Amino acid sequence: MNDRNLRPAYAVLCAALLALFAGTSLAAPEEDCNKCHQAMSKGNILHAAMKKGCGACHLSPHADKDRPTLSLRAEQPALCYECHNKALFLRRYEHKPTVTGKCTVCHNPHSANSNGLLKAAVPELCWKCHDKTFATGKKNIHFPTTALCLFCHDAHSSDNHEKLLTFTMPELCYKCHDRKSIIDRTGVMHQPVFEGKCTTCHNPHAQNTKDLLVTDAPALCYSCHNKGPFSDGIPHAPVEQGNCMACHTAHQSKTEKLLQAKQPELCYKCHDKKSFVGGKHGGGQCRACHTVHTSKVKHMLVKATPALCFDCHMKVELMGRERHGPFKIGMCSSCHSSHQSKLPSLLIGKVPDLCFTCHTTEDFKGKVVHKPVAEGLCYDCHVTHTGQFKNLLKFDGNEVCRKCHEKIFKSPHPATPPPPSLRIKASGSSSGHPIDRGDDPKRPGRKMACVSCHNPHSSDWKGLFRYKADKPADLCQHCHR
Repeated sequence: MNDRNLRPAYAVLCAALLALFAGTSLAAPEEDCNKCHQAMSKGNILHAAMKKGCGACHLSPHADKDRPTLSLRAEQPALCYECHNKALFLRRYEHKPTVTGKCTVCHNPHSANSNGLLKAAVPELCWKCHDKTFATGKKNIHFPTTALCLFCHDAHSSDNHEKLLTFTMPELCYKCHDRKSIIDRTGVMHQPVFEGKCTTCHNPHAQNTKDLLVTDAPALCYSCHNKGPFSDGIPHAPVEQGNCMACHTAHQSKTEKLLQAKQPELCYKCHDKKSFVGGKHGGGQCRACHTVHTSKVKHMLVKATPALCFDCHMKVELMGRERHGPFKIGMCSSCHSSHQSKLPSLLIGKVPDLCFTCHTTEDFKGKVVHKPVAEGLCYDCHVTHTGQFKNLLKFDGNEVCRKCHEKIFKSPHPATPPPPSLRIKASGSSSGHPIDRGDDPKRPGRKMACVSCHNPHSSDWKGLFRYKADKPADLCQHCHR
């Protein structure tokens, strides 16, 4: 046959061969690679590129003599970016293997038994580089740490945080933790909560302390709060025990200072409510008198009595020259209850029984008892704290008697004439006796007054006579002889 006649046939044959081997000129047939590299496809999950053939990533067969082992068409990660979205790997914060472009540090490029073609399951893969003890060597472990590293962290890069967080804080935490129980914009928020800094107080992986706190209270609290006010003086029991959470909440509260409840209900969680309420008179402002953390004064008082009492009670009425004994030594609580009472003025007992806790009853139990004394009306004649006159009388001398016995002062008193045997000069039966001038011979240093002849409290003789007498004239002989 003439060669000229065979030329068209040769042309057709060459075109067919070119078409047959197009696209495979750089790669060996798949079955040829498998003869040596059978292990590459033994994993349960195959890399999608494997379906395209070895030539999708490799030169045929090991064409690059300088790289006889891998013979990749391009260096990683550039080769990987031919299929994978490069933007997902180059965000603001990058995982170290991503920065170095070493994709195969974590991924098997052919097949694997773990999702994402990972060389090992998470978190074991993470432990290849990261210290396992920081997440598993503690008493309490955050649940995601056990197997869900990728729930909180992006494996390649992130725009949210240098720790490659999948969401910004605290939004990441709220994916599992109830937002309403931690944050309420209508309430008072703890500053770290307000700023979304959960890890200021909590370790996100593992910790020996309860609730994954970075350290135990109160040391944790003192990392922000000045320890001085909590250690200077007599400590409140919760402070002494380091139990800040006995009174405060850690995240948010409807009450100032992040208190668990308003006072006094908060105080009643420890203190017996019956001791503070039930009387007609009382309040609920515990902090008006007590400090909450430490105090220099017993009972956690803001200051010692009576200075503390003077902060609220008027001082003018308490500045008299003559002072009641308990008041003089600052013992307000000897007469008044500091919390509540069923009696006015928070008295700890009824008058006159309260008075008799200090004053002897002997002078008040004569056969004849002055009416105000019998009725327990000590306050009719006396003031309770301070006064301008002796014996804490409301008025000077006879003026106290005048309030009830006005008629006595409108005529001579006594009207009974003295007995002749005393030889007292008198101008008649109505001359009377001076009751507001002259020295009292029976009471040296004192002037004559109603009490020269009468006992203001009680007596064994009628008329409340101070001395033995059956009638007024019998009194005269006690002074006039």
